[in-house]
Amino acid sequence: MSKHCNVCGTLFSRPIYVSPRGVSVTSLCEVYPEKSEVYFCNGCGHLQTSEIKNIEAYYDQAYKILIDSDEEDQIYQVIEGRKLFRTEHQVATLLKKVDLPSSASVLDYGCAKSATLKRLLATRPDIRVHLFDVSEMYIPFWEKFVEPQNWATYRPKEEWEDSFDVVTSFFALEHIADPKAMLSTIAKLLKRRGILYCVLPNVYTNTADFVVMDHVNHFSSASLKFLLENSGFEVLDIDDRIHFGAWVVVAKQRDSRREFTSDKNEVAAVKGKSDEMTQYWSTISSKVGQFERDHADCTRAAIYGSGFYGTFIATCIEEPSKIECFIDQNPFRQAKKLFEKPIVGPEKLDPGIEIVYVGLNPETARSNIEAIDEWRGRRYQFFYL
Repeated sequence: MSKHCNVCGTLFSRPIYVSPRGVSVTSLCEVYPEKSEVYFCNGCGHLQTSEIKNIEAYYDQAYKILIDSDEEDQIYQVIEGRKLFRTEHQVATLLKKVDLPSSASVLDYGCAKSATLKRLLATRPDIRVHLFDVSEMYIPFWEKFVEPQNWATYRPKEEWEDSFDVVTSFFALEHIADPKAMLSTIAKLLKRRGILYCVLPNVYTNTADFVVMDHVNHFSSASLKFLLENSGFEVLDIDDRIHFGAWVVVAKQRDSRREFTSDKNEVAAVKGKSDEMTQYWSTISSKVGQFERDHADCTRAAIYGSGFYGTFIATCIEEPSKIECFIDQNPFRQAKKLFEKPIVGPEKLDPGIEIVYVGLNPETARSNIEAIDEWRGRRYQFFYL
């Protein structure tokens, strides 16, 4: 079956990456029983993963993100021992990037439980919040801060057209098999010259996104500009620094679409980086296995990180019985289990553990491990991705 780029329609020839094992890992750190295939588009610089089967039903019924409690969140950063959670950072970033007018009408598109907009209301109670998602499972969360007439599921309300000053989208566009349709819909929902504020993964600063099974789209700056400019928007800003591991996009609705073509030099540069990621992920499994064999005499091991990287490492371990636990600083993860192993805080790790596989972003992994005061003086052997 032929595959075309979700952004520009270019026909792909063959995947640049196929996962070496028969399983993949989703963004919810669940093991998916199929190989992932990643394609590169020479037309616009887009990276694309083959979508999972029955994708609409998956997001309607199976994709349950952070629904154990109202407070459950992900750690964005640890600064001198203080945990900064993602929702807090996202609100602060939104307020820096967008000048929200008084009593602004805001729609959170693909919102899940919409923790960011809920927290925004605590700072800006004048904002008129509306919510949309392709599942009904988050309604119990919405009921606590938004009136029923201000939310919709599966399809935005017809009366919402030309209604919103701002539409936000936090980590949704990467999941969508038809991003052009989603952005065209958002353009119609915005008031004339209204603002789209979009946050989505940046695979070039968080390489794990390259192999996330349910992230259909892995955008480059080039493919983002192509998509937005050809979907009814004028790009105002694409920031790759203010939110680590993510693109933060600000765009303005335009009255008419325009034909936008990609810069060939920019696409070529992205292709080089994509080739590096292909090589990296094609060899990771064998590197984990080689380290494990080189330390075969060690019988007690743990994995630091219960997120994507840690889960990925666990799928590569040849003798999983040696893994005693996962370690995570996020209090919402502690006391849960992953692969039937307990998740504990760093202070709870047994000093008798011999090996710690570090499942963190390679760019920050060593500094994060070195900052754990409780481990100073311990002789753990570390494996870094």
